[in-house]
Amino acid sequence: MSRLFLLFFLYAGLAAVWVWRLQPADTAVAQDPQRTPRLERLSKYLIKCPPSVAKRILMSIVTLEDERLALVDAWLSLPPMQQLRELTVRESAMLKKAGTLRDSLLLGWLGQEDSVIITKEAHLMIAASGGRLDDQMRLYAFEVLADRARREGDLESAMMILDRAAELPRSGWSITLTYVQIARSREMHSAALAAITDWLKKAGEAAPAKHLDEARELQVQLLVRLNRAEEALDLQLQRLQALPKDAPVPEAILGRALISARACHEQIKILPWLERLLACFPDHSVKPEELLTRADLDDNYLHWLHEYAAIVDRELPPAQAFEACLRLAATGERGALARICALAENAKALPAATSFLHQALSQPTLRPAVLDLAQQDALARRIVTEALRKAPENRDLQFAATLAEAAATPASATVLWQSYLRRFPQDAPAQRRLIQAHLTARQPDLALRVFDSFDPQHLTDADKHQREVLSQL
Repeated sequence: MSRLFLLFFLYAGLAAVWVWRLQPADTAVAQDPQRTPRLERLSKYLIKCPPSVAKRILMSIVTLEDERLALVDAWLSLPPMQQLRELTVRESAMLKKAGTLRDSLLLGWLGQEDSVIITKEAHLMIAASGGRLDDQMRLYAFEVLADRARREGDLESAMMILDRAAELPRSGWSITLTYVQIARSREMHSAALAAITDWLKKAGEAAPAKHLDEARELQVQLLVRLNRAEEALDLQLQRLQALPKDAPVPEAILGRALISARACHEQIKILPWLERLLACFPDHSVKPEELLTRADLDDNYLHWLHEYAAIVDRELPPAQAFEACLRLAATGERGALARICALAENAKALPAATSFLHQALSQPTLRPAVLDLAQQDALARRIVTEALRKAPENRDLQFAATLAEAAATPASATVLWQSYLRRFPQDAPAQRRLIQAHLTARQPDLALRVFDSFDPQHLTDADKHQREVLSQL
């Protein structure tokens, strides 16, 4: 649509020129009869320049004097690389005191898709143009040529051009980012890292925060990739240590520190910073028992608490590990629940673990986890047994207790499940357990009899298949 508008504007301008030419003889100035076709040829060439400047460029060429327009028309007939040489490294009569004409022609030239253009040679001519082109024009030309080289599959030339572009004062993050993407695709991680490091030094803190974060993230990834994780961690710790004492810990920096610390097995170094960050969350001031009843916990808090508890559990004594895992378990983390059971004795925290498990058993989010845990952990099994004494008709507790006892004494599994089913008949999960117990005891006839007692509505496809196989034995 923008191209159509520009063509419309162009032809409107040409029409204005014709109107001027058709003025009465006493007011018109003699004009070259080739002017209009030359303007048309030039306009079709320049329509390839960026849309943002096309209108201004087309307006400027309408006023070109006939002599210069003739020189430009001759230039249009040259091969592409010779055209560029005229614009960059030769003194041309066409461009002498021509104002912005050089830039206009170069923008049009860069928009052409001629296969004769040699990207690498073109970039060298742009680089050698000296004062004929300003830095902004040179930078744009490098970007276009690098993109062309990339599309042609000449990644080596693309990197060379982008590297030269990055040296220009107006070069931005996008140039370096493109260079890094190409370098990484070629497994040239050291080159990519060097480019990012140079950009960070050049940009300083004045660069947009989004670009700084992206650059620092890539820097860490590359350092880790190059087995320089200790260096990556040191960089993040330096940034953390430079923070004012009362300033919040930026999660982006801490995240990069965590990645680096994992890679060099130095997670303990970031524990103080994790503690400082966690202290900023209101949820962290709440006791674990109170966290159990909360359903609107901050997702970021949960993420960092999980990271903190994992490090403490691995690096610090059992008592501290127990406290960290207890808080994490209170948020509904099932794995942490198993850890507090495992740590309770060594941490000398059996009363606290017992109290917490009783509370967890009464919470919908953790109740299934406690029941499952009772199958492997003696403390959890004891909690379930104690709860069952107070509520013997509770099906969930009875099922979990039966499952735990059957796991502990496999020879009694059939008796245990039969006893359970007498209390809770037509419990499909228990019937399936009884079937498996009969099969383990090599009693297929009894297993088939249990299938016969099934409510047909509860039979799954797997049940039907198993029953069919048993009936054929």
